[in-house]
Amino acid sequence: MNADEMAEQVRMCAACPKMCRHICPTFFAWRSDSPTPHGRALLVHYDNLGVRPLDERAVEVLYQCLECSHCLTWCVPGIDIASIVEAVRERIVAEERAPPAIIKMAETIESCHNPYGEDHTHRNDWVTIEETDGQGIVYFTGCTAAYRETSILTSTTKTLTGLGYNVIVTPDEWCCGSPLFRTGFKELALSQARHNVNVLNSIEAEAIVVTCPGCYRVLTQDYPENGLQLNKPVLHLSQLLADRLDDLPKGVLHARFTYHDPCHLGRHSGVYEPPRQVITRLSADGLVEMQRNRDNAMCCGNGAGLRTLFPEKSREIGAERVRQAVETGADYLVTACPFCKNMLASQSDNSLNVIDLPELVQMATSGKSPNGSTD
Repeated sequence: MNADEMAEQVRMCAACPKMCRHICPTFFAWRSDSPTPHGRALLVHYDNLGVRPLDERAVEVLYQCLECSHCLTWCVPGIDIASIVEAVRERIVAEERAPPAIIKMAETIESCHNPYGEDHTHRNDWVTIEETDGQGIVYFTGCTAAYRETSILTSTTKTLTGLGYNVIVTPDEWCCGSPLFRTGFKELALSQARHNVNVLNSIEAEAIVVTCPGCYRVLTQDYPENGLQLNKPVLHLSQLLADRLDDLPKGVLHARFTYHDPCHLGRHSGVYEPPRQVITRLSADGLVEMQRNRDNAMCCGNGAGLRTLFPEKSREIGAERVRQAVETGADYLVTACPFCKNMLASQSDNSLNVIDLPELVQMATSGKSPNGSTD
């Protein structure tokens, strides 16, 4: 999107009667017109006109956006506020005016190659994988599965091995760059990306599998858009499993399941059905949908730097999404994103179990839930 296109889009949005406001998760959290798609467009529009520059308050509002693109679902003219916000954030970073906590996050990724400040040498050195004679497949673990939601990583390697793949997890993997792309640190993101492309292209395998939708979006969209090409296809685990449904147990889980669509997997990548196909295959009782699902699904509240800057508001959004899941009467809330699972599980109580898709597969194949109890 060039400057003229962006100016025209924010002009149109600034004159709109704000039909998107009611589904914006940050409007839900703040109950203010400022942190809404319309409010952010007005700030950029006024700056373009020279009426009001992007002052400190404007920067704050622009970093109150989750870039979830839910507003785009409801926007009749199709104004892509998330992309506009991301482009303006790049300018804010270039002018060295990004929020201090976001700068610290970027510096942490640059030095540690993950946003958590963990020792990079221990990223994947704890992983044990059974070797097979099957087709080689690279599992790009992502930072959250490697350092925080480790059950997702181990469940994934067991699932892939069980399907006959020879799973490769490289210790040379760095952060995919998603947190950097989304918060305006594009050049730093590209330095992580170039490293990953070199590493992944040097590995002999048939495909790359990811469990993190942020990684999936970056590897399949941001990398090629910036001239970085991977020499093998990239699949989200749900896509691979959907292609192997006949190899998964059928109807063995006797519980009620609902599903949360991750923003990067759903709205940003158009992957809605594969996770549902897997859940429906494994469950004896099928899938019960939340009222807000697919391209109308509410964000979990954990993206684009919001949890770093505004943790309380981020948790409010996550708690609301959990409430929507509880309304379905489900026993389990399944997602297909380590970041989403991390947020939603933190806001859930014992009445609703939050698990990720590979953990669900392991429940079906082992007969045990992620906490080790018999299902």
